[in-house]
Amino acid sequence: MPYWNPEQMQQLLDEHNEQQLFDIALSLAKQLGMDFMGFTIRRHVATQSPQYILLNNFPGEWNTRYQQGDYVRIDPIAIHCQQSLQPILWNGDTFAETPQYWEEAQSFGLRFGWSQAIHDVRGNQSMLSVLRANGPITPAEYLEKNCQTLWLCNLIHTLIVERIHPQKRVTYQLSAREIEVLKWSAEGKTAADIACILDLSESTVNFHIRSVMAKMNTSNKTSAVVRAAMSGLL
Repeated sequence: MPYWNPEQMQQLLDEHNEQQLFDIALSLAKQLGMDFMGFTIRRHVATQSPQYILLNNFPGEWNTRYQQGDYVRIDPIAIHCQQSLQPILWNGDTFAETPQYWEEAQSFGLRFGWSQAIHDVRGNQSMLSVLRANGPITPAEYLEKNCQTLWLCNLIHTLIVERIHPQKRVTYQLSAREIEVLKWSAEGKTAADIACILDLSESTVNFHIRSVMAKMNTSNKTSAVVRAAMSGLL
């Protein structure tokens, strides 16, 4: 098993810039006998569309074709990694249903290697691919080196999500009573039910619900409950 330089590994752990982080990781991948490395992370952001970070040293023309052709829709590697944490080899069997795509990728030197996915409990997903132009991956090499790429994928994912691009928690200035009303709403209680439970008038409960919706910029009570739950208020 190839052993990585401890100094490089420490540099990786200390890095705060995503491009520098990638460059150090790429040098480690090259020590494993690879020419290319790609890292993609899909960051889950509460109440917003996912954010994507793409880092690789693939040929520029391939990146352009991939994006303009929307290849992610047919890429069996990307599809697999969205659904599974099992590593997947780049070979003819994997691309059996997309032979033209496979032929095009190989023409850019993306021929032999594997990809590994990471999914965390917050809904973030990452995919690390290590590839080379020449030399098939033997079962022995794959078993020997896959544990290192799994560790590398986990580390890059953690550093980007928690240090370089930490998710900012949205805070809402809700009163104790508003939170109480939301908690009962989350239990499926109606305004009339909550009024009885809290010994309030139904109009007062509805006032609190409207206030919460305004503060959270939501169009209905259900959305407010979901947003409050995702923000850790419930």
